[in-house]
Amino acid sequence: MPIYVRIGMHLLFATMLDRKLLQTHKIHHLFSAESVKQGKHFDASESVAQIEHFIKTYKLDLSELLQPDLKQYKSFNEFFYRKLRPDARPIHFVDNPNIIVSSADCRLCVFESISAATQVWIKGKLFSIKELLKDEILASKYEGGSIALFRLAPQDYHRFHSPVTGTIVKEPFKIAGTYYTVNPMAVNSDINVFTENVRQVTLIDLEQEEGKDEDEGSNNSNSTNTGGRNAQFDQCVFVSIGALLVGSVQLTGAKEPGNRVRKGDELGFFAYGGSTCILLFKAGAVQFDQDLVASSLKGIETLVRMGECIGERK
Repeated sequence: MPIYVRIGMHLLFATMLDRKLLQTHKIHHLFSAESVKQGKHFDASESVAQIEHFIKTYKLDLSELLQPDLKQYKSFNEFFYRKLRPDARPIHFVDNPNIIVSSADCRLCVFESISAATQVWIKGKLFSIKELLKDEILASKYEGGSIALFRLAPQDYHRFHSPVTGTIVKEPFKIAGTYYTVNPMAVNSDINVFTENVRQVTLIDLEQEEGKDEDEGSNNSNSTNTGGRNAQFDQCVFVSIGALLVGSVQLTGAKEPGNRVRKGDELGFFAYGGSTCILLFKAGAVQFDQDLVASSLKGIETLVRMGECIGERK
């Protein structure tokens, strides 16, 4: 990150500088312009010169790479959103649709109620599910629900994957916005990071165990079961959020309505920078691992890898 950007972030987020400044059009434009500028820089062929320094700085394990030959990467960004070998991130309980896994290599916080998340972690004064999704009807279904926040740091593997097995409900929709940093110093402030940053929203019908209807053993005519999928069962919302110096959120996986995704299937990637994914469940639908819940309630993020179990549907 350029030194002037680091200094600017410190002044804006870590000092007592008037937070109203961050809400101005000029600052939003500055963040967006800088993100696009850095994106173009890291897409340029000459940016490959920074790959080796990046690897040394973060002590990255090259044995995990699908393409270990660094000469094959045509830009720094190509390396940044690198692919890993299929066996580098095993998916826990891959055949059990009730198990929820981490969407990414990340620093994770989970809360069994969104109100707890806003008391401990998300301090933006205007944060709400309605503001996050910009859809009042959809948001009303998740009020009082559970939330998982996957924060990716620059050194992390930057592809994100489905945390559940299910079916895409409708084509993901984009919400325009700015590019605040997702560093905890911003998230833990009164800046509305998640509800103002650019983001993509994906709805997924949750798949249940093979051969089971929504009500176990039920012959309810309103319930259908096709290949183990109950079209009337339940849904979750997956939000991929861009951030400062992340010029784009690229969706690469299943996007068409009716497409089936298995947990661990790639959904997309972030270009250079830090980023966040948010996963929403309806009230009472899931139980996150209690050690993760306990740490989160203390304001502590837990380092997890993509595919690791983080909870279970009730």
